[in-house]
Amino acid sequence: MNIRIHFQKFLTLYFGILMFMFGYFVCHEGKIKIGNKWTQESEKLQERKKPVNNLTYPAFKHPLAPPYPYPYQFLINQPDKCKNQKPFLVLMVLVNPQDIKSRHTIRETWGNESIYDVEVVRIFLVGLSQTVSGQVQDMLEEESRIFGDIVQQDFMDTYYNLTLKTLMGMEWVIKFCPSASYVIKIDSDMFVNVDYLIHNFLYPDLPVRTNFFTGDIAKNTGPFRTKAYKWYVPKEVYPNDTYPPYCKGPGYVFSADMAKKIYDVAQEIRVIPMEDAFMGICLYELHIPPSEPPRGLFNTYRLDYDYCKFRKLITMHHYGGEVLRNTWADFLAKKSQKCEESRN
Repeated sequence: MNIRIHFQKFLTLYFGILMFMFGYFVCHEGKIKIGNKWTQESEKLQERKKPVNNLTYPAFKHPLAPPYPYPYQFLINQPDKCKNQKPFLVLMVLVNPQDIKSRHTIRETWGNESIYDVEVVRIFLVGLSQTVSGQVQDMLEEESRIFGDIVQQDFMDTYYNLTLKTLMGMEWVIKFCPSASYVIKIDSDMFVNVDYLIHNFLYPDLPVRTNFFTGDIAKNTGPFRTKAYKWYVPKEVYPNDTYPPYCKGPGYVFSADMAKKIYDVAQEIRVIPMEDAFMGICLYELHIPPSEPPRGLFNTYRLDYDYCKFRKLITMHHYGGEVLRNTWADFLAKKSQKCEESRN
């Protein structure tokens, strides 16, 4: 309890800090393949440094040109997390550095590794806080010592760097959890029915699938060309009018062998800020289309909680904080409850 109060004090301090955005991105010279089109980019790489808590990092977003995409370093790591075990599932959660409340909620609900009957490993992926303060970094390091589940590299933690954060997770799986069977990449505001995912979708008793990547698949979508949208992607970054099919970003599942394949192909193609679309581009380059899941398993929108519906789905978006705690408590309490067939 003292630990929680300590963290909450930190959190209160950061709610009042104004966040600032850095430049869109900078690229270095290189020949870049996207789909069937080639572009030639040549821009000067700028690396204006600012010291923060004995760390230095660029004041701009890092270059998104290949090879992937900059020599990022692990600042906080869990290299022994998978030592002497073969996790069936890695919970790879993307979260803001200062959002300790979400991390606590996930640890105490669906992210509790101890409640499952197969080996499950949980990691939270973060970059550098946008707040010019060493206190967030100190908090993360303390949290890492206590819970052993924080993984951080030295890129700025921004919406436009979600691709870098996801690739960091791929890199971590390759280097520090190569014995894993499957990975779920998940946002921090999600309800996840991990038990259903394990036993009714992935099946621990069956051979591990390969070249497997699935979720709520988006097809025939394209980049936003209007600067007013946060999903804006200029033609200079991605020239095609449509993206290849991709699994929507709030939550998708893949076999662990895909981590290396995606990481490797990311060395060769232009990284774009739209993380989920970039995964689709990687799959396109690998000639591995996403697998279509049964309808309704992966939800990237919000539905009101109903136990009989939630027991047969994997993800539901926009569940966090006390709503997630209360939902999870009811979900566990009703686990043995039978549901009428018409409500399935």
